[in-house]
Amino acid sequence: MMRIELCKWYNGAASPVLFMIDDLANAWVDTNSNGKVEWGEDWGFFRNEDQSSFRFLEERILREYPDVKVTFFVPVGCRVGMVIEPQLTMVSEPINATEDSRAFFRFIHHHPNYELAYHGTTHGVPGRLAADFRQEWASFGSLDEALQRIGEGLHIFEDAAGARPLGGKYCGYTSNEFSDESINSSGFTWWCRYWNRGLESGISDPTFGTDPDPLTNYDIKRFGSRGVIDIPSTVNGALLNGAFGSVRSPKGAVKRMLRKTYIRQKLRSVDALMEHQLVISIQEHIAPSRDDGKRQSPNIFDDSASLIQLFSYLKGKNVWYCTGSELADYVNTRDHSVIEHMADGRFKLRHEMEHRGRTLSLRSRDLPSFRLRLPDGTSVQAVNGVVNIPVLPGEYTVMTPLGEESPERGRASEGAVPDKIQSVHPKRRGHRPNRQDQRVY
Repeated sequence: MMRIELCKWYNGAASPVLFMIDDLANAWVDTNSNGKVEWGEDWGFFRNEDQSSFRFLEERILREYPDVKVTFFVPVGCRVGMVIEPQLTMVSEPINATEDSRAFFRFIHHHPNYELAYHGTTHGVPGRLAADFRQEWASFGSLDEALQRIGEGLHIFEDAAGARPLGGKYCGYTSNEFSDESINSSGFTWWCRYWNRGLESGISDPTFGTDPDPLTNYDIKRFGSRGVIDIPSTVNGALLNGAFGSVRSPKGAVKRMLRKTYIRQKLRSVDALMEHQLVISIQEHIAPSRDDGKRQSPNIFDDSASLIQLFSYLKGKNVWYCTGSELADYVNTRDHSVIEHMADGRFKLRHEMEHRGRTLSLRSRDLPSFRLRLPDGTSVQAVNGVVNIPVLPGEYTVMTPLGEESPERGRASEGAVPDKIQSVHPKRRGHRPNRQDQRVY
């Protein structure tokens, strides 16, 4: 009997690819003290204006990669600097401070390739030295305090973006005993808790998490009574910087002489993620500027060549570009759907009502080409054995290439399913995700 299986990722992709950028905020650090914005100073205060970081991202990095999607982590209040007595002037306001700032952040959140995610209010508490900085969730002394601050932040976020965020990230990947429950109780669907890749350094650090097995450490987990999805952080955007920096040392010169070999060796970590169907989540910051005069790393300015090389490498691979919310939506639909096989190539999808109408990807290992008749009478054509379908009540029927089908019921795949994964966020509708193939759960 032919078997139909759930694909681990949308469209049978080997891995999902997420581009995650921290600290898009209504802030600016005037590193030259000249009162004018220059490349690398802006965190979002200058919106989409000339010399803004957002303009740099779109024009210098994303222009040649229209399939790439970005999740921006946003400190919603007055994003603080690193030290109590800064060396440089920093301007910071809440993201809903003016109509222009609200319009900018709302534009991003409703863009089909972008989303905003929650990253605290102020990001933390500055100290006398940068080493004394306390990250926001580590500064909360109780669950009630954490919930109150999150509630205040969500109000600002919704006022600016016009919707609640579905996910977020701990500032500096730092948390305490109250943090996870504060996220669970606040109703988030997904969260980034750790810099998971850090465990490979061999250094013990709570921000790296505690899972030593890369096959699970770089995959989706859940936490809390509501099963909040924990998205791992697996790729530093500066991964390939060693191949592109200026020649400042004999070692650096050798690296650049052997650039192709160096890049190929570094990309093995990305290959391993695809080989094992794990999450590729590329981590960056929106700007390098800090009020203590130091340079924040990683950042999209210093790492632009690395990012371009990375996206160029992934361009021909079997990957699915998505936001954090799109990933969480597919995973929740997948994990709450069960195939009930019947006779004669028929099956049903047992599912919960909240996932009805969402999209799932299925695969037949027996037939590379077949049509699937849906419960509503329409049909969908499989490509390379993979078919994307809406979750519906009733029977699905596998039709072999020799199966009979009336013209009025034979619709192409693109017309028979939603154009994209039906995210719980209404803005996502109407955008088509990257469609490639294979690999199953």
